[in-house]
Amino acid sequence: MTGNLKALLDGPFTDKELTIVTNRQPYVYKKTHSGIKEERTAGGLATALDDVMKAVGGTWVAWGSGNADRAVVDEDNIVLVPHDNPSYRLKLVWLNDVEAENYYHGFSNQVLWPLCHIALERVYFRKRFWEHYKRVNRIFSEAVVNVTSKDSIVWIHDYHLCLLPSLLREEMPELTIAHFWHIPWPDWSVFRVCPHAKELIEGLLGNDLLCFQIPLFVKNFIDCVRETTNAEIDYHHQTITYKNHITQVKAFPISIDYEKFNSIASSRKVQKIINKIRDSYDINSKYIAVGVDRLEYTKALIKRLQALDLFFEKYRRLRKDLTYIQISTATRLREPYLSYKKTVEKLISEINNRYGTDDWTPILYIDKKLDISELVAFYRMADLAIISSIYDGMNLVAKEFVASQVDNRGVLILSELAGAADELTGALLINPYDIEGFAETIHRSLVMPDDEKQSRIHQLRQQVRDNDVYRWITDILSEVATISTMKNKECVYLFNILDELISDIKSKNTFLFLDYDGTLTPIVSTPDRAILSREMRELLKELTKHYPVAIITGRSLSNIKELVGIEEILYAGNHGAEIWDGEKEIISHEVESCRHALKEFIERLEKEMGDIRGIQIEDKGATASIHYRNVPVKELGRLISTFKRISKDYETLFRITHGKKVFEIRPLNSWHKGDAVLWLLERFDHNSYPIYVGDDTTDEDAFMAIAGRGISIGVGYNCKADYYIKEQSEVKAFLEKLIK
Repeated sequence: MTGNLKALLDGPFTDKELTIVTNRQPYVYKKTHSGIKEERTAGGLATALDDVMKAVGGTWVAWGSGNADRAVVDEDNIVLVPHDNPSYRLKLVWLNDVEAENYYHGFSNQVLWPLCHIALERVYFRKRFWEHYKRVNRIFSEAVVNVTSKDSIVWIHDYHLCLLPSLLREEMPELTIAHFWHIPWPDWSVFRVCPHAKELIEGLLGNDLLCFQIPLFVKNFIDCVRETTNAEIDYHHQTITYKNHITQVKAFPISIDYEKFNSIASSRKVQKIINKIRDSYDINSKYIAVGVDRLEYTKALIKRLQALDLFFEKYRRLRKDLTYIQISTATRLREPYLSYKKTVEKLISEINNRYGTDDWTPILYIDKKLDISELVAFYRMADLAIISSIYDGMNLVAKEFVASQVDNRGVLILSELAGAADELTGALLINPYDIEGFAETIHRSLVMPDDEKQSRIHQLRQQVRDNDVYRWITDILSEVATISTMKNKECVYLFNILDELISDIKSKNTFLFLDYDGTLTPIVSTPDRAILSREMRELLKELTKHYPVAIITGRSLSNIKELVGIEEILYAGNHGAEIWDGEKEIISHEVESCRHALKEFIERLEKEMGDIRGIQIEDKGATASIHYRNVPVKELGRLISTFKRISKDYETLFRITHGKKVFEIRPLNSWHKGDAVLWLLERFDHNSYPIYVGDDTTDEDAFMAIAGRGISIGVGYNCKADYYIKEQSEVKAFLEKLIK
């Protein structure tokens, strides 16, 4: 499997392997007349996680429910996916019909689902549900243990696997475990109804990181912990210590692939589909409203239809101006969903009979599965989207509608009880139980001035664009990877011992070495934007009055000298291959011998990877850097596999290192940052006490070079350094302390 978490994240924890655990599988295998067919699971989250796994490799553990799944796995129940470009392992677990019925349809969907959505009248407890829920969680635990090491990061999803974290913790105490809870978490007055409340909470406290959609659900969970256990709770930092284990609880609102919906909505194909829809359904109304929902009682379709009924009753002059389109799919073809479906369809029929005319149908009902282009067409043509959930973890339909509004005119009516209401501040919020207020909001959305509509949808689109599903994934993985690194007891936070350290430094003949990108300047989208701030420049000038100062960087020597422009500072560029000692330039001789091969290497990379959006191939003369910070996550798999294939032909000539969203290419035997530090120490004062501050993989050569002789400080949780600081902004505070 190619890749690792370094491809996705910025920290030093990036060689850990990722294991994802879900109830549903990302690929299903089905028997057809022409043989076994591999089908990618529909759904935005599954697609996004699949894109990530293609980039970083690892293992995905899931329930194998396809009728040909057993035919494609090996003796360990593993299949490499996808079949046309194997990138990661899919480990399948098997459930018999009784286990599936009681674990999935029983405890998961007749207990936890209605309980967490505060639909207590629909909660149905049976002992067999609970026994099989426990059994299946143990089956998943055994499967995960078989494919992970203690250094793995395991990311579990949703309410089907509450007990899995604690089961894994018992088997592999050093494992790093994260869990995302996709549905709401109710307050204690509701959750106490569950006879297994304590066991479920204890199961989730096996996580290192437990994620919910919004802060309210975090608060609700912590309150439930307080009521059921004797755990130590830190409300300020949202940490829970139980049985000597710390669980960080945090909100991470899930999102969608904005680029995908925006691109489809902008296509000619969708415009043609819109025209076809208008003709097929004979839609001539001034305004079109749309609702897209699973036929599910938490979506409050009955409340929505009651509000539309009242709207048509109160605002007679607007009746024919509005056609409402309800798109629904029945995903659970059993009770109580079948009865709910009949009630919805009956109410739609009554409204149409009450208000409809020969040339106008108030509500169009579409109960078939649409492909994504058809769905986006409905989103784009709509002047109004209505989401009326009585309780929702997030509701991604709201974000899909926003991303599809390329004409910047649609209005979003959103239930204040949906998690999305916390983020989507340009929406018109409604209480789905307040039918009159709901109807008045529909009226308001139709008569709203165009400039207000445009302002609101522009704000909404910017929010969804800036916080898409790939950012959600990387934010969570960054957090759990940081936690994983911090579990290493050797990490020492610099500011916890700074006063003591400064007292020791006072008596030393100190030589200060500093990296540039990510140390003196923040990490930015492209290298040309890393400009030294005025405050940092003045601070460096002041430091040179007290200490010899050298900047050691991956940038070319000419570039770093131009960027900093302080004559009193010494410089080493291209990771130490070029040095300016204040008088002349010293170049590692290996650089010259590899220039032709480096040029050829870069040309091949440009030919095969140059079309990848966001990639920047930087030829620095002595070395090269492949920056991919701006490359979409879905392109990372191709980028990494292509780069590794080409670089294999040059492994006897070049050293390839993997930094923060960058591949560094350096001649194999050229000087690195550690060599440059040692040369400068020997050149100026071999008795100096070196202090090195850096943030990236290439700085680790310098950390090792001065080990036992001076101190190294990593920006970020880098335990290969003697000390760490949390972020780049703290570098300034440390340097100021040195001067004082």
